[in-house]
Amino acid sequence: MNLTKRSKILIAVVGVVAIVGVLAQATGVLAAWNDKVWGTSTFGLAPATDGYARSITAHARNQRLISGDTWEATTATRTFANPGTTLTPGATTYTSKSSGSGFFGVGMVAARGRSEAIFSRSGTNITASAKSWARDLRASPTPNWLDPFSSIVSVLDTKENVYTASVNCTSTNYGGTVTPTATPPTGGDIYIGVGSNNNYPMPAPNQSYTFTDYAVGYDVVGTFHSIITTTAKTALSTLILDLDIRNSLWPYNTVWTVSIQFVRAECGIGPSLPSASVQNLAAGMAARLAPSSESTTPSESAESSAAESSESEGSESSASKSSEFESASSASSSESEAADAPALKQGPTTPTDVDVGERFPVTATDGTDLGTATIQKVESTAPSDGAPATVAVKMSVTTSDTDDDGRLSSIDWDDFAPMVGGVQQAPGQAPNEGPELPDQLAPGQTYTGWVTFTAPGAAGKAIWKPEGTAGFTFVLPDPEVPVTSTTSTPAPVAVAPETSEPEVAPTEDAPAAEAPAAEAEDSDPVPTPEKKSRARSSSGESASDPSDEE
Repeated sequence: MNLTKRSKILIAVVGVVAIVGVLAQATGVLAAWNDKVWGTSTFGLAPATDGYARSITAHARNQRLISGDTWEATTATRTFANPGTTLTPGATTYTSKSSGSGFFGVGMVAARGRSEAIFSRSGTNITASAKSWARDLRASPTPNWLDPFSSIVSVLDTKENVYTASVNCTSTNYGGTVTPTATPPTGGDIYIGVGSNNNYPMPAPNQSYTFTDYAVGYDVVGTFHSIITTTAKTALSTLILDLDIRNSLWPYNTVWTVSIQFVRAECGIGPSLPSASVQNLAAGMAARLAPSSESTTPSESAESSAAESSESEGSESSASKSSEFESASSASSSESEAADAPALKQGPTTPTDVDVGERFPVTATDGTDLGTATIQKVESTAPSDGAPATVAVKMSVTTSDTDDDGRLSSIDWDDFAPMVGGVQQAPGQAPNEGPELPDQLAPGQTYTGWVTFTAPGAAGKAIWKPEGTAGFTFVLPDPEVPVTSTTSTPAPVAVAPETSEPEVAPTEDAPAAEAPAAEAEDSDPVPTPEKKSRARSSSGESASDPSDEE
């Protein structure tokens, strides 16, 4: 069969198309748009992309009328982007730091410190921890420049005490869930005065107190703070001392202020590294000392000195630092007024203790009035000794008329946290057994209701911490545990009177036995029902016996 050239080409093309079709079917490449396609999807927590561990020791603000400065003995920082371990200066050594202020450096603060920070990442596990050590913290108006730690005349001394603070943050799922732990600061007394003979103890965790003493010709007003805080992903432990040093004679003006963060340890997984400035934790030192202050206005000599310093090259630096730390005494009168005005409006910066049944103001740390509240009743129950307790708090709240973003707009169970040994613990949600507070609180209204949460059985206190406040602590009652009765006593009580029946019933031959029977009846304070019936029959017989004898 003779084929034309065109036919041969057509046959070749058809053959190629057929081969391509067979190959396509064999490899399963082709599919219709409505064919079923099977697959799987996996969802998980996004890994944390930030975090930190930081230790700071002897973070001090030393301010006199003319000049001042800020420094720290040691600092160690590790972050998510820079993991590893930093220990400075070493495992058994300390870094010494001192700095003076005022004329010729008169008014020296000195301290020794050691810092450690660790941040590690391994697979799904993230760990951040920090620890601080500080010792030999001193403040002296007449320092020994050759050896700042040997000055005999001192306003502050810590002698041989070593102060510590530590925190730890861990996560096993890329930072999705974090377990933060803050250990309260430890150490010992501080000593105020000539030769540092007057001692004052460390405050309890999340507590502070103010004292007044006389030291080397000055009146010293101090406020001592111990602060520990934990959030869902951060932990902080720090110890802060504020000193306001004044002339002991009229007009009692402030001549020297010192604010020392003895130790500070902090960690976080997820959040970024926060500011470590002293004013963030000991903010408004002038405001905290104001209630015991006899003069809040600098004297004329202070204003004159401030005016002179404003003409010097260092006045701008001094004024800015004074405003930053809200010092009671500043380098210029104008800067002092600018710094003091916001400080006087500040609210509590540490938790406030409140009593059950006590009405108390709810004030934000920036001084905003949020209203008033009363913790009317607190109940705690547990299924057994040592088991987690369910805490029910009945509250009455009156909101302020403020209608802005910072107002008190809600109260929920996670606004509360139980405390064990002064350390805040994570609460758990529990069903309310009484009327609940509404989800939203309107301005200028009064609400009453219950809030319920779970707490460890060992919790002795709890804190209510509305957003923007330092919190309000109150005492938790011991959990009530159900008592199960395992014995029953009716049978012995019913049988016991039968053994005494011959003694109760009198006979005609022995009428004299009636008096003892009556005495036995009177001496029995809680007769059983059977005993009462027998006593009644006995008294009836005794009433008829005399008539028979007559």
